[in-house]
Amino acid sequence: MKIILGKSMADTLEIKSSIMFYTEKEAFSGVKKIADKVRRDIELVTDVYPSKTDDKENLAKYTVIYGTIGHSQILDELNNKKLINLSILDEKREVYLFQLVESPLPGVECALVIAGSDKRGTIYGLFHLSELIGVSSLVDWSGVHPAKKAEVVLNKSCQIISKEPSVKYRGIFINDEWPAFGNWAEKNFGGINAKCYEHIFEFILRHKGNYLWPAMWASDFNLDGPGLKSAELADELGIVMSTSHHEPCMRSGEEYGKVRGKDSIYGDAWDFNSNREGIIRFWEDGLKRNKAFENVITMGMRGENDTAIMQNATLEENIQLVRDVLQVQNNLIKENVNADIDQVPRQIVLFTEVEGFFYGNENTQGLIGDSELDGVTLMLSDNNHGYTRTLPTAKMREHKGGYGMYYHMDMHGGAHSYQWVGSTYIPKVWEQMSMAYDYGVKDIWVVNVGDIGTQEFGISYFLNLAYDMEAMGAIHPNNTVDFTKKWVEQQFKGAFEQKDLDDIVLIIEKYTLMCERRKHEIMNDKVYHPVHFGEAENLLNESNWVINRCNDLKEKCPEYVYPGFYELIFYTAVGTANLMKTWVLASRNALYARQNRMEANILADEISKCIAYDRFITAEFHTLHNHKFYGFGLSEHFGFTQWCEEDNKYPLRIYVEPANHPRIIVAKSDSEQYNIGKHWIGNKMKFDDFLCPDVDSIQLEIACGSEGSIQYRITTECQWLNFSKDSGETSLKDIVKVYVDRSKLKGKEEGIFYVEGSDGAKVIITVEADKPDLSSYESMTFVEYDGYIAMEADHYAAKGAAGGADFVRLSPYGRTGVAMKVYPSTVDFMEAEVRPWLEYHFVVNKDGVYDVDFYMAPSTPVNNEQNMYIGTQINEGAVNIDNTVWDTSRIYFTSPQWAQEAHKTIKIYNKKMKCKKGVNLLRFYNVSPNISLERIVLYAEDVKLLDSYLGPKESFFCK
Repeated sequence: MKIILGKSMADTLEIKSSIMFYTEKEAFSGVKKIADKVRRDIELVTDVYPSKTDDKENLAKYTVIYGTIGHSQILDELNNKKLINLSILDEKREVYLFQLVESPLPGVECALVIAGSDKRGTIYGLFHLSELIGVSSLVDWSGVHPAKKAEVVLNKSCQIISKEPSVKYRGIFINDEWPAFGNWAEKNFGGINAKCYEHIFEFILRHKGNYLWPAMWASDFNLDGPGLKSAELADELGIVMSTSHHEPCMRSGEEYGKVRGKDSIYGDAWDFNSNREGIIRFWEDGLKRNKAFENVITMGMRGENDTAIMQNATLEENIQLVRDVLQVQNNLIKENVNADIDQVPRQIVLFTEVEGFFYGNENTQGLIGDSELDGVTLMLSDNNHGYTRTLPTAKMREHKGGYGMYYHMDMHGGAHSYQWVGSTYIPKVWEQMSMAYDYGVKDIWVVNVGDIGTQEFGISYFLNLAYDMEAMGAIHPNNTVDFTKKWVEQQFKGAFEQKDLDDIVLIIEKYTLMCERRKHEIMNDKVYHPVHFGEAENLLNESNWVINRCNDLKEKCPEYVYPGFYELIFYTAVGTANLMKTWVLASRNALYARQNRMEANILADEISKCIAYDRFITAEFHTLHNHKFYGFGLSEHFGFTQWCEEDNKYPLRIYVEPANHPRIIVAKSDSEQYNIGKHWIGNKMKFDDFLCPDVDSIQLEIACGSEGSIQYRITTECQWLNFSKDSGETSLKDIVKVYVDRSKLKGKEEGIFYVEGSDGAKVIITVEADKPDLSSYESMTFVEYDGYIAMEADHYAAKGAAGGADFVRLSPYGRTGVAMKVYPSTVDFMEAEVRPWLEYHFVVNKDGVYDVDFYMAPSTPVNNEQNMYIGTQINEGAVNIDNTVWDTSRIYFTSPQWAQEAHKTIKIYNKKMKCKKGVNLLRFYNVSPNISLERIVLYAEDVKLLDSYLGPKESFFCK
């Protein structure tokens, strides 16, 4: 193996004899540890472990020199010689210089110099070297080893001065850690201790994060190290520690339970009113214990076990209690940490009821603007499901201390829990978090990642976004596609062919979209209709493709990336697809059982196989690579009937008994109606699919409902109807395609064909067809054919900008893959005379009142006034401004609307509109911020849409 290091491509060297790391004695010990990890990375690529020395007089011809400003004599020497310029790092945060220097010192022909503005800057620079030589940021955590290389080229093109991170503190929250994370830690490290946290710290740093809320369900970061070993290691490696939203003053939620008691100095009640002295002592001792470390101190107080603090008190009483708590805590910090409190990073998390304490109401002054919050970062939160709640107004952005965001990729709580495997849809992360950043949320980003395991893809995007908003923020829509491609290459380039890498990207996109539409835990047989609009069939086909393709890739996956492939791709994607498949089969099993199809029994067996397969891959996952991932698949994930796993249920399997006499069952694949061809109970059916100009075929199912097989034949005298087959025999089901030949149509016509069974059954099917003249309609005009018109948001006929803002197409995004949203996203057009608009053209068959459903992302109001306004206009009518919030008398978060939208991942606002026969023009106006339009569905007032989850297929439109 050779490495090329230097200006000339001809300068080659043998790593074993030539490359060396120079380690200064005065360097940060944590930086030295990271340098050793990078040396190990180089060995993984080159099979040679670079040597190191602290003797400047004995350097190699090619040397890596690293250090931190103020802690490196050799950097000062190179700077004084003007070989590097350290002034560019002055007063910068977490920045590094990465530069090749020729002949910097006697005996050194070329040196790679990595200089950090601070400890983390140096660490990021060292890990940048690992990235350049092809080492994944998940090399340690997921076991994704790099491909071996014959040579590595590092020349002048690699030189950079990194940027300051966009967000100051960027990190994760390990939460809901049992049974998964806790069992993993016990199996691999003997507990959630310093040995365990070393891998987590490395994970964070390799992703250019710097911040952690540690596990806290049944563990204690400052006690389980053992002792302070975890905290000491965090500080050594440059990880800023904090605690979660309900753990003030560096004391974990579990810690009080370990020290409380009748005779305890801390008292025996987590109650600030009745045990004020004990609680203050508890907080003070926590501050003293951890003051030597780099922390962000959590302020405020909630009840035990993450509950409301005083559940039976008035709003005013709760606010006054928190105000009192804040004053006490600020005084404790001044007395025990730093008298100049502005130098102490602090946060208060406005989660659940605490947000209400912050804003107050019309009768009660909240904590907003309170002097005790000066300099405290105000941590806002999402709605538990990835959509931000209230965001700071222009006036609020003046707050000293700034704003942060507590985001969720895992949830144990309302509206429903989702904890099994990573299910994050990163287009939503981009859309919501880039908007939050534009609203001034720039100081702290922390994401609840549950167990970390299988969440790596979403975490990687979140931390990359926080690090570089300039390259990935709101001015770069739809960047998630490129990110996914690059992420896959970072993990698996060299291990798979390009076609395989492309398919891994597709796998990620497909399974995360499945989760965006419906989380694993709340999927059931009533979600997707088994036949309507083909939504279940599409999901089944996608699921089968993911399962089959992942198994193909698994077979060819090289051993050196196999653990990572299984954890990052195979288990999450196949587990997701298999679960979705299970429930689709359960839905179809129930439908077929109601029709007495023999296929119902086959489907029941398939459901059992899917459940067994789920258990098999989980067991395989847990034993993989010496139990490296043991525990990460243990969370319940089937059939939640409550907000949590309690009383969850696997799908029912229904078996049917065959009819004693031959029975033919005829049905259209997208309809639950069926016919057995018996005159006495009705043997006629009617299909109107061919009235729609872009429908050329109908899929007919001929199924067996009896013992043995049934025979059938299809006949017709209609010249414009054709069939994929006209006879057959089946014991389960045959698929027959019915085709229309529009060249033989004279206009709108009816045709008849017959399906006859061997038992004398005869189904008479009438088919309507048309070849309409659409030449008078303009491009992008939708035409009604089947009782409704469904329009995807990006298929507008015209649009208009206003006030420097305009609609932008987001794709991929939402349940059906696309949305339109106005950017800049911070503009409120409520008082504006002109607003951005989208215009849709459509043709209806009659005058009358139509229901119009506006499908929008389930986002929440950005203000505290419970308003999300949209504007609509039909033809030349007035512009109507409507609030899409059902109940403005209560807080949106925790409302019934919030819960419904969290389950279905869609906001549907219904409005009645009077349409005229022929062409109509519908305008959609952006009024409030944070509204993303996904689709519009309209139907006559007397029409009942077929049941479905995603809504009707998009209607025909003129192109």
